[in-house]
Amino acid sequence: MDQNDPIDPIEEAAPLSRAEQRAQSRRRMMRRRRTTTIVVAALLVLGIGGVVAVSVTGGIVQEVLGRSDDYEGEGTEPVSVEVLPGTSVTQIANQLVEEDVIKSSRPFIDEVERREVSLQAQTYSMRKQMSSAAAVEAMVNPEAAPQVVIPEGFALPQIQARMIESGMAEDEVTAAIEDRTPQDYDLDIDAPSLEGYLFPATYDLQPGTTAEAVVQQMVDRTAHELADAGIEDAEANEILTLASLVEIESPADPEVRRQVARVFLNRTGDDSQTNGLLQSDATIAYIHGARDDLTTTAEERADDNPYNTYMHEGLPPGPINSPGRSAVDAAMDPAEGDWQFFVAVDPDTGETRFAETYDEHLENVEEYRAWLRERSGGSGDG
Repeated sequence: MDQNDPIDPIEEAAPLSRAEQRAQSRRRMMRRRRTTTIVVAALLVLGIGGVVAVSVTGGIVQEVLGRSDDYEGEGTEPVSVEVLPGTSVTQIANQLVEEDVIKSSRPFIDEVERREVSLQAQTYSMRKQMSSAAAVEAMVNPEAAPQVVIPEGFALPQIQARMIESGMAEDEVTAAIEDRTPQDYDLDIDAPSLEGYLFPATYDLQPGTTAEAVVQQMVDRTAHELADAGIEDAEANEILTLASLVEIESPADPEVRRQVARVFLNRTGDDSQTNGLLQSDATIAYIHGARDDLTTTAEERADDNPYNTYMHEGLPPGPINSPGRSAVDAAMDPAEGDWQFFVAVDPDTGETRFAETYDEHLENVEEYRAWLRERSGGSGDG
């Protein structure tokens, strides 16, 4: 180029309007998106195993290479996870991430797809910081939650023992039950203790469940059953007390239970042949413990304990066990009859004899004594 040739001046860019500036900005954004797409596609083609995870909560795109974003092992502290009906696998994965059960959702979803399994709506016993494989295994083959089973007719000491056997601390169980009443658990019933108000049923023990929480469930179940039976709070203690006697003094046959309920009501009625005394050996056993031969002694029957129905007229102050619904139904709907006495002449089969007079009752008692002699050699003085 000739030194004297003129140099073209630098051409200045013409100013852009606002519309043109917005269009230019959109073109730059689209170019960046195309570049990201190409990079991700290249990673997948090369088999690097990269995935692009989109955070549901923040909407932030983050690149995760390999499966390093996963915990290892079976996890640490227990945690309860409730999966609601209609929840997708992705939603379950995100829920587990939020509760720190798994580290990220993608490995969990991959494991579910690899195993071709379905996850059910239920409450799972999991652990924090589990590997995705361990988490899926825990949900596909869940361990049964520990349970405490309270049979019908159990008294408070037996219920406490069952709760302790299930793994609850003895001091916590004692604190939750002893010297407590239904009113301490929001059940507005005047009763001397929780006896009779811990409904017999099976209760699941989720991780972290306290003894007090389990007792609350039992009381709540009692409240539900009382409401379902149409029993008002003011009459609940009387009905449950009668039902607890029926529960322990009679077999499960509904009609026999209705007859037993009638006997107790007749004994406390105007035509009582026992001077208003129930004379229930079950109340003696409640005070002193049951004897092997099912009898009571004269000394035990002379005890002035308020639960002794040989000494005190009418029903005892409260239930002597946790009656089931069948016994409650019998207490609410006793049979019609004039019986004043009954005895189980064969406790093995539950065969029970009813009598309107004491002489007739003595004949039935002889059958029971024969059973005692045959089974245990005892003569029985009750």
